[in-house]
Amino acid sequence: MAAKEAGIEVLTSEMVRRLNEYSSRIKNVELRLERIESRVTSIEETVLSQLSNLKIGLDKLSQKISSLVDRLNSIESEILRINKELGKTALKSDIKKIETFIDIVNPVTSKFVTRDELERILEEKLKET
Repeated sequence: MAAKEAGIEVLTSEMVRRLNEYSSRIKNVELRLERIESRVTSIEETVLSQLSNLKIGLDKLSQKISSLVDRLNSIESEILRINKELGKTALKSDIKKIETFIDIVNPVTSKFVTRDELERILEEKLKET
């Protein structure tokens, strides 16, 4: 019986050793799992924070773009208004034509003939012929 008891004792101690080894392995796996869960949680928090910051940045960018669109529309309408006004102004060639016309009819620089002078000159010409 002593051999049987020794065999049972060896078997029992081997089972206890294996149970302890398995318990140790399970604890190590649990610790690794907790660390992994902690890292995943940390990564999730970081991602959520970055997404929040990204959303804020995109909102600001969208507002700036809207503001720029408004300003461009305002500038575009102002350019159209200026173009209409420019269409109403005289061209350089028009001004030159007006200057020439004024020079022609300017009484200071032009020599005009009165009716009496014209009639007298015509009578003289008629007498000569």
